[in-house]
Amino acid sequence: MIRYRYTIWDGSQEPFRPSPDDLLDGLTDHLLQDGDLHKALRDLMRRGMMDRQGNVMRGMQDVLNKVRATKEELLQQYNPDGVLSDLQRQLDDIVARERQALDEQLAATRQRLEHLSDDDPDAEQQRANEERAVREMEEIVAERQQTLDHLPRDVGDTIRQLQQYDFADSQAKADFEALVQSLQQQALDSLFQMMKQRLEQLTSDDLQRMRQMLEDLNDLLERRDMGEETDFQEFLDRYRDLFPDGTPDNLDDFLEQLARQLQAMQSLLNSMSEDMRQELQDLMQGQFDDARMQQALSDLMQHLQAMMQQHGLGDAFPFQGEESLSLQEALRLIERLQGLEGLEKQLEKILWGADPSQIDEQQVQELMDDETAGQVQTLKDIADHLEEQGYIRKSKDKLVLTARGVRKIAERAMRDIFASLRRDQLGKHPMNHRGSGGQRLEETKPYIFGDHFDVDLPRSMMNAVIRSPGKPPLRLAPQDFEVYRTESVSRCFTVLLLDMSGSMERSGRFAAAKKVALALDALIRTQFPRDSLAIVGFYTYAQEIALHDLPYLRPKPFGFFPYMYNDLYQNPMGYLDLQIDAADAVSGRVDMPQAFTNIQAGLQVAEHLLARQSTTNKQIILITDGEPTAHIRNRQICLEYPPSQRTLSETLKEVKRCTRQGITINTFMLGQDHYMERFVNDLTRVNRGRAFFTSPDNIGDYILVDYLKHRRKKIA
Repeated sequence: MIRYRYTIWDGSQEPFRPSPDDLLDGLTDHLLQDGDLHKALRDLMRRGMMDRQGNVMRGMQDVLNKVRATKEELLQQYNPDGVLSDLQRQLDDIVARERQALDEQLAATRQRLEHLSDDDPDAEQQRANEERAVREMEEIVAERQQTLDHLPRDVGDTIRQLQQYDFADSQAKADFEALVQSLQQQALDSLFQMMKQRLEQLTSDDLQRMRQMLEDLNDLLERRDMGEETDFQEFLDRYRDLFPDGTPDNLDDFLEQLARQLQAMQSLLNSMSEDMRQELQDLMQGQFDDARMQQALSDLMQHLQAMMQQHGLGDAFPFQGEESLSLQEALRLIERLQGLEGLEKQLEKILWGADPSQIDEQQVQELMDDETAGQVQTLKDIADHLEEQGYIRKSKDKLVLTARGVRKIAERAMRDIFASLRRDQLGKHPMNHRGSGGQRLEETKPYIFGDHFDVDLPRSMMNAVIRSPGKPPLRLAPQDFEVYRTESVSRCFTVLLLDMSGSMERSGRFAAAKKVALALDALIRTQFPRDSLAIVGFYTYAQEIALHDLPYLRPKPFGFFPYMYNDLYQNPMGYLDLQIDAADAVSGRVDMPQAFTNIQAGLQVAEHLLARQSTTNKQIILITDGEPTAHIRNRQICLEYPPSQRTLSETLKEVKRCTRQGITINTFMLGQDHYMERFVNDLTRVNRGRAFFTSPDNIGDYILVDYLKHRRKKIA
């Protein structure tokens, strides 16, 4: 009994990493469907794949869905209005500890008065002093309690009022000063993130130099707006100690960088309700006692607003949750949401064909998790893994299949088709074991020089006894030997006629037909190496198709085709009757519609290929989905739609020529149609081949099983 054990994913398990063979398997169906390797790779990257063991490699679409789900989960969880609530809670805690400290100081003063001894000669004076101290303390506590009782509800006003308050509790005072400094740092860091390391400990000198830098920058911008010449490089050199290496040396780039650094704070403000937004904005701008500093920040913000609107920075996020955050947590959340939004746009572009190398796995890991980052890395490396294995290569800035890749796809196609055979078809599936000839029969025959020496020893000994009866020793003569008969393996040359007309693009017909052609090539190459296979594609005309071009092949498209006025005759009943010189059409001198069905031309090309072969067994496998709509007569390509009797007659004449040359035609029809069925029946009656009406899902079973079934014959 097989047992399966399931555990919760904890990140330590090794995710599925497909091998190059797995990747090529996943690529095959996409490639055969569209005939475009680049598009097939893009589809594989977009959709992902599942190998034959059921292991799943998620695609870029799954990564995009996870990014969107993560972003939506964050929006549903948090509420940015809670930023001020968090600040209010911190202030309430500081005020509560200050009230407690005041009460404790008053209680301590009263306790000293209660412990005075009446026996002490100086007790009366001490009592008077302590009573006076208690009254003073009560007045101080009452005054401060009244101040705390009348603190405004606005967080910013509360902070400004507490900045003028003389704290009794040293720890409450330290916590309040830390809160104020944190807000000051956040107000500057949101604008100057590049100086974050330099702003961790703000001193009065730091703030003064920062104010001077802001005033000079505003002056620079005002002079530029007035059309005056400005020297940004001189400004940058003057304040080089405030900016790290890599700071843009162009004023516009510098402003854009500032705007992008400010977008987290601006997005947070825009995501809040109007009242909360104004309150937080006033709070951040009012954290500096220096009025010049406040004015400098306000002026710079006005200069950056236009640039932020131009680049779409600082857009609001539709938060719908209830969980509150601190200001720093809210800004980190906004930055993560902005990163997820940028990643989402990158993934959308990749799904439309952009280069996947633009995605940074480190950023994906920071925004999402290790598993998603590994998934992205695997998808980005698909083409590299296939190239390293020798399945694809770069040629003139594009990817193409190598000969090894084509053979591998052919073997996979054959495996897929044989995997769908039913269990009762024993003997028709090729085995991995190899023999030295055809299958041995139970019949025997006299040995002739050159025969396979598979001796029937008992019958050979009996022949010697009958020939020379007598006492031993028994002497064998050459005429005494008998050998087993075997099934002889005959050679065969097959031409696969592949319909490339426009209608083959429907319902996956052409992809199924290409898969069969590849599988048939793999079967002949691996199991019957002395056989040969040629592929001919027919449409308005016909041509031989090289195997390495087959994966990229596509049906000929429908469309408009301009002609000279005398070339096209359109009668009132809607029949198309068009004749084009075959030499002009093939050479390209005349623009010829390609999507018609010229079975006659396909048979002619196949007949020409078979005529050059010395083998006795010659066959044509015809895969099509419709009756012929084009034929060649008197060196003219005639296009007729709907099909005319002339086209059918010319096609059947070519069938008769093939029949006289001993060529068997097996026809596989993809679809059901009365006129098509009638034509195939006529073709089969003339040629005495076989006809199968099938579908794209099981065409491979019919073709390959039929090939194997009629592959051997018994000879005497």
